[in-house]
Amino acid sequence: MNILSPYDLPDADLIRSQESSPRSLVWAPDHVMVVIGNGSDPDTELHTDLIIRDNIPVVRRDTGGCAVILTPEMFVASFALYGSGSTDSIKYFRFFNTIVINALENLSVDGVLHEGRSDIAIDGRKIAGTAIYRNRSVIFYHAIINAGGSTQLMERYLKVPPRMPDYRMGRSHKDFVTSLAEQGYQLSIDDFRMAIGNECRVSLNEAMISSLLNN
Repeated sequence: MNILSPYDLPDADLIRSQESSPRSLVWAPDHVMVVIGNGSDPDTELHTDLIIRDNIPVVRRDTGGCAVILTPEMFVASFALYGSGSTDSIKYFRFFNTIVINALENLSVDGVLHEGRSDIAIDGRKIAGTAIYRNRSVIFYHAIINAGGSTQLMERYLKVPPRMPDYRMGRSHKDFVTSLAEQGYQLSIDDFRMAIGNECRVSLNEAMISSLLNN
């Protein structure tokens, strides 16, 4: 299997940037790929035989978490804070998830909640998974929002993950994951990008970051 390294997707620059101001990026994949976490074991998390047979590229990201599928029917929202302190990661998950949730709510998506340690869900079904990479210079977060992708590719290429949040309750990918389209919302990436930008102007300032992370 061809594991691509280093991570070279559009948001990789946010991890390696020497900027001091917060940065954000909203993007969509241009082809199907599998992205595995920094500590993921491909043989444990992937149906490697099918991935090889179908010639699906596999990328190892810097962030943690389990393997995911990326398709052009998904949006990725990425954020980076530079020179950040030692706040617990769960606070960063909630902080950035709140930006994504608020952006979706401003696009009239109802019932969006933070679930488990780091997921975003509607009615107990996951619409976004998130992951964080951090070192002494940067806190990097990205969320994969399932705008319109089906779960068929997840079922084909991803095994049941070795770690699951309690609210998943052992459900298969197709029973656990939903999409905005399945929930009745047809969003364009341009609308989502604008909503994230508006929310960032409110949230990604020093006072707001300090307030939210210290609560």
